[in-house]
Amino acid sequence: MVDQRSRKERLAAKVRRIKAKLRQEILVPEKLVLLSIPFLLLIWLIGSISSLSRNWTLQQEIAEKEAEKAYLELQVETEELENQYYASEEYQELSARKLQNKKLAGETLVYLPKNSERAKSKHKETTTEENTTKSDRSNFDQWLNFLFF
Repeated sequence: MVDQRSRKERLAAKVRRIKAKLRQEILVPEKLVLLSIPFLLLIWLIGSISSLSRNWTLQQEIAEKEAEKAYLELQVETEELENQYYASEEYQELSARKLQNKKLAGETLVYLPKNSERAKSKHKETTTEENTTKSDRSNFDQWLNFLFF
């Protein structure tokens, strides 16, 4: 028991010495100011970095909004030009001719039949024949044919 009391007393004495040392050597105002400076600098650094990143994101949003504004202005301008075209006499005349089969004085309307399958395929055959004949001849022969015939 005596050992336990002496251990407790020794432990209590050590704790008192540590507290006294803290009060006398470490927790003095001059050392507290010196210890608080790095802490304040760290807080200032974190605040600066966060404000820089916030400013950067806000600048990106502004640039995005300006690009969107320019795009919308172009769309509005395009729509205004289309409205001017639709209000013009030229468009009205063309649409009346197309939709109502109108004509000007002295003009004659001619209705043509739709192309038959034979007429549609005729032009396809000639283009393939011309391509094959051109590719069979050499470049020199083609130039001679072009220049002298």
